[in-house]
Amino acid sequence: MVTSSSYSSLPYSPAVAFLSNFVDVTAPRMAPDEEGEQVGDFIMGKIIGHGGFSLVREAFAIHLDGLVASVAVKIVKAQTGATDNDRIQRMLDKEIAIWSRLSHPNVLPFVAVEKLPSDTFVFCELCTGGNLLDYLTKQEASSYMSSRASGGTVGLDETHARLIFNQIAEAVRYLHEEKRIVHRDIKLENILQHEDGTWKICDFGLADGMDVEVEEEDDVVGGSLAYCSPEQLRSPKPLRCPSTDVWSLGVVLYALLTGRLPFQDEYEPRLQFQILNGRYEDPTECSAEARDLLKNMFKAKAGERLKIGQVIDHPWCINATLEGSSSSTASMTTSFGGFGGSNGFGGGSNGFGESNNSNNNGNHSDHAKMNNFFATFRF
Repeated sequence: MVTSSSYSSLPYSPAVAFLSNFVDVTAPRMAPDEEGEQVGDFIMGKIIGHGGFSLVREAFAIHLDGLVASVAVKIVKAQTGATDNDRIQRMLDKEIAIWSRLSHPNVLPFVAVEKLPSDTFVFCELCTGGNLLDYLTKQEASSYMSSRASGGTVGLDETHARLIFNQIAEAVRYLHEEKRIVHRDIKLENILQHEDGTWKICDFGLADGMDVEVEEEDDVVGGSLAYCSPEQLRSPKPLRCPSTDVWSLGVVLYALLTGRLPFQDEYEPRLQFQILNGRYEDPTECSAEARDLLKNMFKAKAGERLKIGQVIDHPWCINATLEGSSSSTASMTTSFGGFGGSNGFGGGSNGFGESNNSNNNGNHSDHAKMNNFFATFRF
């Protein structure tokens, strides 16, 4: 780049004086979100992820004693002039307000927030183990030949699945019973593994209090269709009901036990029909206790569904061993099939393989209604 110093070694002449008026007299400054830049007490590191409106980097906290700690930072740029910038900023402020008051071993810890005119930096604990979808995908890769030999998709053995599930269920109980917060986006990607093996729930971008009133303009439905409860699918507005989290948690449990999602279909109206009616393939390879827990987490009527405390107190969650479980002696490193697509959930099968519970007999008027609804449902 040509700067004013480029002409400093040349002898003076009218031509040199004239040309030096056109050069940039200041060195370019890096943007605050660039690697190597300092924001507050943190130094920006490499990019480790992307979100819908954000960038995620590793960052380093430098303490007074000289120790350096790695954290993660979500960077949300202010979209000056964008029509939805105010809404995005309000949603971010709400996420920070909720997240910053949470403290539980199975909830990703909030660390700090720094606000600049151009960006908001949200710092949290760094979980190097990746998310639960990553974890299951690695199991598939490490056991590919075993999966082929078994002739189908296989989940974690029930002892292993219970170890993971109980940690996430405890986090949800903390949110519901102690903080009266609904997460509203529980899924495999939002469950992270710490380097010590602990599993933690993250991403409170859609979380909300059960008893708060929300501005109408911010009242938009979000989340992932494969994890959506029947009552939310029927509602044009987001629900603040804990039963929706229990349904989503049931989807996570089903994936842990079977290696596939319970509700999946290439044709979206048919997928919605399955969800609305609570129709899924009964995992007969699982223990009776596991199947009973799933059945009661997948009740189509929210009032009949288990509450999170009942989930945790269910015999499957509290039993150390299960008699009659077909997988009780299986290795903790098991095979998974059907995790396809660029992000692990690609294609109509949602990446967990084909489902055998597709219902093709729903009437056309119901499908039309669901099509109209899906056009406005923001997933």
